[in-house]
Amino acid sequence: QNWADPEEGELAELPTVSGVCEDYMDMVSKHAIPNQKGLPIHPKLAASINYMATNQLQEQAINATADKYMAPENCNSLNVQAVNNPIWGNMSPSSRGQEIKLQRILKLLTAGITAVARTAVGVQMPEELQDALALLCNTQYEINSFRKNIIKPALHPKFAGLCKPGKTQPPSLLFGEDLPKQVKDLDEEAKALGLIKVPGYTKPHHPHRQHPYTSTGQSYHNRSAGGE
Repeated sequence: QNWADPEEGELAELPTVSGVCEDYMDMVSKHAIPNQKGLPIHPKLAASINYMATNQLQEQAINATADKYMAPENCNSLNVQAVNNPIWGNMSPSSRGQEIKLQRILKLLTAGITAVARTAVGVQMPEELQDALALLCNTQYEINSFRKNIIKPALHPKFAGLCKPGKTQPPSLLFGEDLPKQVKDLDEEAKALGLIKVPGYTKPHHPHRQHPYTSTGQSYHNRSAGGE
């Protein structure tokens, strides 16, 4: 059903430019950034989306909705990846606070992805839903990359490579199950690079940061993702 029939040109209206002489409007319009708009949706649906996107919704209701869409047993990537505990314990309080907030956002996002996936009939899915699934999944990947950037300052500089965006994201732990191996490989790489001497350069010494993570004598919990 079509709820509106926009005239050609209405989908990319130019912004209003106040204070511009009418004689120069053609020149201004030529270089102005168009306000690109898509085809309209049902007015009531648009009003609902506009409200939900700009107002905080009831937390209890949102959590109950998210709980309806648990990650499918064969889609481990839709579980929120916990931070590896050794790294979690070395993060600053502010970084842990940001991480917990991002894990909550990911919980809602992955529930939304699951809800979209549940609309498929077998492998059949309308193109719009396929696009929605691709956009949502890429958003999940981007958030996980952002999480690593937040954690990066907690690591020794030579282990910063752990935070580089990878082509794939491990499904269970943010830094993968093979963290010790990754640390060993980066350590060996750093030692190899250290053999390349630069005249007049003195390698900075960090007596208190010799490892990618250190024991602080405190126990922190990766609360949002079930880590211990």
